[in-house]
Amino acid sequence: MDSSLSLLNEIVIFSFFITTVIWIGLTFYSSLISQEYLKKASYEEKKGYMLNIQANVMWYMRWSSLVSFSLSVYLMSFLSNIEYAYNIGTSLASLLITIMFLNTWMIIWRKQKRIIAQTSDWIKCESRYDLAIRTNTIFSVPLLALMLYSAQTKNVESPLLEIDGSIGPGWSSAALWAGLILVLLIELNLIFGKNRNWMDSSKKIIISGLVFTIILGYLLRYY
Repeated sequence: MDSSLSLLNEIVIFSFFITTVIWIGLTFYSSLISQEYLKKASYEEKKGYMLNIQANVMWYMRWSSLVSFSLSVYLMSFLSNIEYAYNIGTSLASLLITIMFLNTWMIIWRKQKRIIAQTSDWIKCESRYDLAIRTNTIFSVPLLALMLYSAQTKNVESPLLEIDGSIGPGWSSAALWAGLILVLLIELNLIFGKNRNWMDSSKKIIISGLVFTIILGYLLRYY
């Protein structure tokens, strides 16, 4: 089987990598640096920061997320033509990047606009904005790990799709469903607006992301 890449696909993969790095990098910056600053800033400092700095950060964040997500859709269709490339790791990575993309456009960006405009509910929006950024940061850690895992995996014992397009044994894997439940539980926490103790500081966000990654890695390796 010829597994060589065309020039187009090489460009797409590189573009996906670059835009994902920009998106996740800005997500980490917003969560670990800017949100910690905004906690301590005065009203005027906060307003100036949101208008002059975070608005620009958000511009690059949302458009890089759009390009990254769009290219990921293409890459998933591309992977479906490679034997066993579409595995549990790629599926969970696809779920994470889809949820992160939706969070960026439907929650983070929408709430930031209301914060900048100082609408009557801007304080409530600020809380959800902060929680959404923290949630995406936690998701970013296992996403990066799954991207590396999926790229390095050579032998897949439980593919989701067989080479002929039929359903593979991966759908009965405990790792797939346990990983799916964990991701959805964290996302539901965002939807219902709870800033939990395990995500209320920069250090805890990093630890939570690493713990989540370790759990997924354990499930993928042994289940």
